[in-house]
Amino acid sequence: MNEIQRFSFDNTNVRGERVILTDAYQDIIKRKNYPLSIEKLLGEFVAAIALLRDIVKIDGVLSMQAKGNGFLETIMAECDELQNLRGIAQWDETQSVPNEIDLQDALKDGYLVITITPKNGSRYQGIVELVGSTLSECIAQYFLQSEQLPSRVWLACDGTACGGLFLQSLPEGQDQDSNENEDKDAWTRITHLASTVKQEELLTLQTEALLHRLYHEEVVLLYSPKEMQFGCSCSRQRTLEAMASINADELREILIEQGSISTTCAFCAETYDFTENELSVILGDQAHTH
Repeated sequence: MNEIQRFSFDNTNVRGERVILTDAYQDIIKRKNYPLSIEKLLGEFVAAIALLRDIVKIDGVLSMQAKGNGFLETIMAECDELQNLRGIAQWDETQSVPNEIDLQDALKDGYLVITITPKNGSRYQGIVELVGSTLSECIAQYFLQSEQLPSRVWLACDGTACGGLFLQSLPEGQDQDSNENEDKDAWTRITHLASTVKQEELLTLQTEALLHRLYHEEVVLLYSPKEMQFGCSCSRQRTLEAMASINADELREILIEQGSISTTCAFCAETYDFTENELSVILGDQAHTH
């Protein structure tokens, strides 16, 4: 299963989403030899960005990155408007990695950055300090701080699959299904029931079965699912353009030593080789090595 599905509750201002990823997640982690605990955390980031991307209505890319001063240097995931997912983690490989990762320890003095990059328009970034020991707590804090919307997220990953459940309370009257008969106690009740969800259920149950288990006494409106998959935005042309930011003298030295320049995408492990002639466009006269 590699899909995300939205749902809402009749006569309430509560909406939700559920995502479950197997092949798409495996396609991400197989690109690098991660310790299992980092694989699991990266899976949570991938599931989380899938959930958030379906909420943010933009024609572009949504990314989420955490950085800090612990053994985990950076971890990020992103998703575009075509439901293409990718992610990566970098850590100090000289240090031992614990079997269970606490975000506060792994990313000391860290922060979480959520970036919206539309195809047209300006890029927007929201930054929050890492609070609590889990990514779920950090995301809840982000929504409370940036959008003032009560939100809760439950994430799970076992190294084979990753998944998540997201709930959000919209302002009264914003949800198209809200009316004067709106259930005012719904948020408290619905989030309490969601808190009983088990990791195994998030990673194995079909969405309809999961929601029935949690909310068989509620009227749940389930919308059409969307397929998700691994997809990298790198290309030969984009990689060449990125080299324009590197000092021309440094590129020239590499060309003298190696005859060509090879670069590998950190996300998908695709390798691009460039000759001196190809680089002459960005190096100009400095491209000549002989």
